[in-house]
Amino acid sequence: MNRIPIPAGMETECFILDSNALQDVPKVLSEIFPGRRPWIVADGNTWKAAGERVQNLLLEGGLNPHEPYLFPAEPLLHPENCYIETLVNARPAGAVPVAVGGGTINDLVKRSSEVAGTRYLCIPTAPSVDGYTSFGAAMLVDGLKKTLPCAAPLALVADTDVLRSAPPAMAAAGYADLFAKIPAGADWIIADAFGFHPIREDVWALVQKPLRNWLSDPADLHALLAGLAATGYAMQLCRDSRPASGAEHLISHVWEMEGVDASHGFKVAVGTLASTALMQEYFRLSPAELEAMAVPPRTRPEREQEIDDLLRPGVYGTEAREIALSKFREPAECFAFRREATAKHAVLGRRVEEQLIPFGEVREMFRRAGCPVHYREIGVELEQFLHAIRTAQLIRTRYTVLDLLYETGVFEALLPKIIPYFN
Repeated sequence: MNRIPIPAGMETECFILDSNALQDVPKVLSEIFPGRRPWIVADGNTWKAAGERVQNLLLEGGLNPHEPYLFPAEPLLHPENCYIETLVNARPAGAVPVAVGGGTINDLVKRSSEVAGTRYLCIPTAPSVDGYTSFGAAMLVDGLKKTLPCAAPLALVADTDVLRSAPPAMAAAGYADLFAKIPAGADWIIADAFGFHPIREDVWALVQKPLRNWLSDPADLHALLAGLAATGYAMQLCRDSRPASGAEHLISHVWEMEGVDASHGFKVAVGTLASTALMQEYFRLSPAELEAMAVPPRTRPEREQEIDDLLRPGVYGTEAREIALSKFREPAECFAFRREATAKHAVLGRRVEEQLIPFGEVREMFRRAGCPVHYREIGVELEQFLHAIRTAQLIRTRYTVLDLLYETGVFEALLPKIIPYFN
């Protein structure tokens, strides 16, 4: 049994990563959840990938598992809050939920376990997301993508044979999700510079210091899993997804709410490219150029109209408008912020440049990993691409480069400048 070291203070107590690690599941369950019967939650695909074998191993090990709960293989399952009550009601009394699947199954089991007041074991079937070890679950709640509070799994058993048998696109999605920590880190630097969310050095070091090594070889499954797991631990420490996501994830959330039929990681890949391009364009401008490009701050009625126009499709949930308006600055406050942004522009630009990987290099790294490098590869056309970037600024209170561009008055002027990046 190959136990991977876990930083002190984590909710997750056991992480097994090894070939044929499924054989260890009965032992881990007996150790971590003594005397309790397991209950597998999977879908039709992940049941075939690993769930059926785990159920048989549990039977052979004398753990007397409950009948599994299986979501259909088709259509594609989404992390919608409506499934939580279903799982809570379906869980046998005293059972230990065992999530066998990808990010969606894990999030559904994580959140339903929190609601039911129990902990769970996670068996990932693809190296596709950073959420396996994270605090919180990304859920669609009344149409709005939200991160709901819930504890990470008590134990994680990752079988490298199962993970390698997953479709290559799923590993590419995981690589993109891990790579997103580069621009997400730049967004954290921006938020820190203006006092919105100070950087925690212990959390920063956990992810950002080894990040480029983890990304150096897309085929290195152990490095990918180590990076994704460490990101989850960082979220556990922060009780927040700030270490893992920035503007690139907000853009992907818009497409998720709009029903764009691509994996989370692939949507994040395109969001990463967009965020990187926007940061490069913004920080290559001089303060004088920024001032010349800036439009006057909106009045509240003007901003309300702007928000209503962006949210007109009506798929972003009832809370989106309220969140967007909570970020509104009166013109006088906005002018004061612009003066601060101008004063910090050069120093902040150097910090962001040091953090980012240049757009051209990002694109080549994504190509090597099998990730999309153009919005059309995820089924999005130019108008929807630009609309997602505009709308992403509205849906979370988290401060990112999108807020900086809007508040300095250059958002609309910079958007056309990133289009050639994708030509």
